[in-house]
Amino acid sequence: MNDNTQANTIRLDDLTSLHVTGSDAIKFLHAQFTNDLANLAVHRWQYSGYCTPKGRLLAFMTIARLDENEFLLILPAEISDNILPRLRMFVMRDDVTISPQDENTSITGILGFADKLTGLNLVVETENGKLSRDGNSYLLTIDNESGRFLYIGESEKLDADASTDRNNWTLLDIQAGIPAIVLATQEAFVPQMVNLDLIGAVNFKKGCYPGQEIVARVHYLGKIKQRMFVVETSSNELAQPDDKIYIAGQPDKAAGTVVQAAISDSTQYLQAVLQTKTIDENLDLRLGSADGEKLTTGDQPYSVSDNEKEK
Repeated sequence: MNDNTQANTIRLDDLTSLHVTGSDAIKFLHAQFTNDLANLAVHRWQYSGYCTPKGRLLAFMTIARLDENEFLLILPAEISDNILPRLRMFVMRDDVTISPQDENTSITGILGFADKLTGLNLVVETENGKLSRDGNSYLLTIDNESGRFLYIGESEKLDADASTDRNNWTLLDIQAGIPAIVLATQEAFVPQMVNLDLIGAVNFKKGCYPGQEIVARVHYLGKIKQRMFVVETSSNELAQPDDKIYIAGQPDKAAGTVVQAAISDSTQYLQAVLQTKTIDENLDLRLGSADGEKLTTGDQPYSVSDNEKEK
């Protein structure tokens, strides 16, 4: 990269990808995930969840359609070792091949003007949700207006200048309301708890997938009592996924769970799944224990009102 004043790169070594090919790939993937893969166009990507039969999230991932029968699943590396064999278990007689990421491939976040990066040979798509391809290299447009892109390809093309501190990338995910599911939080949430229905990662009109009945029941019949919110603290000790949040003076039962956290200047921003009443009633929330660091409500990326659910 020649001009690092106009684009910054961040090594996202905590992410990896699974390459899915075969004449039955679209049918297979559509039956596994919460979103509508059948109508995902070539050279586009979307968010999706992967659930247990009980509707609990095993993974949240970015799914890119590279060609008619070729897909890329982007997910945390620490859960890929159990997601890959689970997916393969359901292939059965389908013409589907699922391969882990090549050792010479890495994933890099780009902040700024991606077209200023040299050596990529990739078109920068201006429409969010689209991607460009050059062989086995891909550039996903996450948010063109703010300058946020995801590169998957040969490590040597960007890694030399890339930062290893992914804090800023996590912070942008938090500000955009994009969650993460890691080992510590696998099977902790149904999709609506981390707002997957609010970011277009759940399609309620598609066919069956693992956990579909429960996810649909929550959507159509149940009031969602837990949602993901942004909260803040002045503590500089970074909260970890699955850390618990309590109401002050009530140590017996946690009122919420940390999804992910990042620090900007003197403020720590946390994504947390909380009982909705704690926000509605402006209760005194504490991190880690009932007398832990005080948490305050931050700016929310979108409304989580149940009135916005599609009936």
